[in-house]
Amino acid sequence: MKNLTTKKLAYIGLFTALVFVSNYLQIPFVTPFGNTRFHLGNVFCLLSGLILGPGFGGLAAGLGSALFDLFDPIYFTSAPTTFLNKFLLAAVAGWFFYKKDKEVDTKKSRIVLASILGQLTYIILYLGKSYIKNVYILGLTRQASMVEIVQKAGVSFTNGVISVIFASILTIPLLKAIKFE
Repeated sequence: MKNLTTKKLAYIGLFTALVFVSNYLQIPFVTPFGNTRFHLGNVFCLLSGLILGPGFGGLAAGLGSALFDLFDPIYFTSAPTTFLNKFLLAAVAGWFFYKKDKEVDTKKSRIVLASILGQLTYIILYLGKSYIKNVYILGLTRQASMVEIVQKAGVSFTNGVISVIFASILTIPLLKAIKFE
């Protein structure tokens, strides 16, 4: 925590708020097995990991997403797993991006790869959670659960591609504008 400066704390709060608000920019999809949505929250989750690093970025992504769930009765019970999944999305992206050393490497390929790895982490966790819930909690057959998983996978991968594109484009100018040391 000795790296936590007032400026970094302000950016954690800012990214938490951006993640929270961007989750409201969504297109809901109703399916026979439940609701899903396309939203811009993952863009800011990725940005928080790439800008703030794995720990603080993961915290901002997890808090902003969990707060959104807590304010929506449909997603209220998902808040703890959402916190963990979004934390890991940003943490994996941030960890890979800052992996070599603490110096920021603004190579576009590294930003894109870090974003892809973070987004894939989230998609795997999200679909895994859906499968476990359907089969072990709701008692659906594996085949019925896979119907929903395939549908959610299509939306998740579309959301993921869009998130990677936007986050990759926005990261370079933000890194140049935001200096912590």
